Amino acid sequence: MRGNQNPKKSGFYLRKWYSGLSAVKQGFTLIEVLMVIALIALLSVAVYAGYARQLSRARDAQRKDDLEKLKVAFEDYYNDNACYPDFNLFTQCGSSVMLPYLREIPCDPYDDQPYRYFTFGGDACRGYRVLVQLENTNDPNIASSGCDKTNGCYYDDPSYNYGIAMGGSVAAGDWDEEGAWVIGVDGVCVFYTEALLLDGDCPTEYQSYAACFAVSGCTGGCTEEEVPLYLRCER
Repeated sequence: MRGNQNPKKSGFYLRKWYSGLSAVKQGFTLIEVLMVIALIALLSVAVYAGYARQLSRARDAQRKDDLEKLKVAFEDYYNDNACYPDFNLFTQCGSSVMLPYLREIPCDPYDDQPYRYFTFGGDACRGYRVLVQLENTNDPNIASSGCDKTNGCYYDDPSYNYGIAMGGSVAAGDWDEEGAWVIGVDGVCVFYTEALLLDGDCPTEYQSYAACFAVSGCTGGCTEEEVPLYLRCER
């Protein structure tokens, strides 16, 4: 019966209960907390890497889709005008100047810079070439377009590794684009067409990417100390 319980035995269980409660109150040790933090950090890095990879793939898919839309728009324009459009129009990102053939001018989804447009032998009626920069250099579409992961499409800037063309090969041919290489507002060498040069207020024009890069040496995120403002275009 309850009235006959051994007081020593009851005391033993009471002390055991208090001991367990004390252990719970003590919580995790410092080592355990650090291990949890390290695990969370590793998981965060893995999640971020996967997320960044998905964003990169989405941008590449957008670039390919843009080129397909441009190809259709160019051919529709050619059928109506017996010539391809003035490619200076395609520096106007988001513009509707190509309606009804194209709803708006597409530009690179990463930095909103225009894609690279070329005419065949300086004559827009003979053909065109458009190049983009795919972030995944192992994309099989690079090779199928005639370019490669090392030399790109054999343009001055090898990061342009995928494109479309009519009248010649994407990776070779008598291509001509009016303009020059300049050091852009961010310190990176970019190609400005004649229209952009007129409005860019650039101190110096270079005839090739290599000549421009020899002065700038910037591949992105350069400070004013690395590439002084007086070397850069103002717009």
